[in-house]
Amino acid sequence: MEGGAVRRWYGDIRSLGIFGRAWVIGNIAFSAARALIAWPTFGQYGLNPWVFLALDVVTAPPYGLSQALTVKILRDPERPASDAVLWCAGVVFFFLLPYVYLFGATGDVSPVAYVGVGVWMALFGVLTVVRIVREVRAEDDSTNPGE
Repeated sequence: MEGGAVRRWYGDIRSLGIFGRAWVIGNIAFSAARALIAWPTFGQYGLNPWVFLALDVVTAPPYGLSQALTVKILRDPERPASDAVLWCAGVVFFFLLPYVYLFGATGDVSPVAYVGVGVWMALFGVLTVVRIVREVRAEDDSTNPGE
């Protein structure tokens, strides 16, 4: 990666204002709550709850950061949308990683539990996309998590 791209990414991260930081913190809190819900449900099927909690909480900051920077870049009329591609890929990667562990680490789980997790993933995946699109299209800069 060229030095200019690294400086731009670093500048993007440093430019996040209070709303961007709050977005990241909110994602950490949500991830901790999600891990606490999965703990009793999947612990009985071989899921190590400590690993899941650690993975979920560790991926929350880059997930939130990727969301905030995707919005910030897409809202900037002087930046090409292609600048947001890697941040958007980060949103997808960090969203899916805890679920990959959940599905890979659990043993003989009820199909109902898998369907429940699938519905949960679909719901929150769609909500993430809706939130990003809404923030990108928002006219009021005070609602922008990247400002």
